[in-house]
Amino acid sequence: MNKSSRKTIAIFEFFKTTLAVNIAVSVLPFLFGGTIAFNYCFLSVGLVVSFAVKEWNAKNEYLFYYNNQISKLELICYTWIMSFVALTMANILFHLTTRLF
Repeated sequence: MNKSSRKTIAIFEFFKTTLAVNIAVSVLPFLFGGTIAFNYCFLSVGLVVSFAVKEWNAKNEYLFYYNNQISKLELICYTWIMSFVALTMANILFHLTTRLF
């Protein structure tokens, strides 16, 4: 396994660990405000809370990422980009299913 694929896998693993907290925080706005509120919360408040939880609970994990030449800023940026892509794909799927059924 080469260096760039290891880096990509490590970033994706970090993204997966932030996803559960992000979705949990974004559910409440979804219940009261619908999909638009969920989208805004998922990309902003949900990510900030998941980063804060990650910082508080797993502070030593950043050493693993740092040893793989991944900075904290890179983790945050790539996680936001992957969240945006996942949210866009989920919205497309949601709108397709509502149009078809």
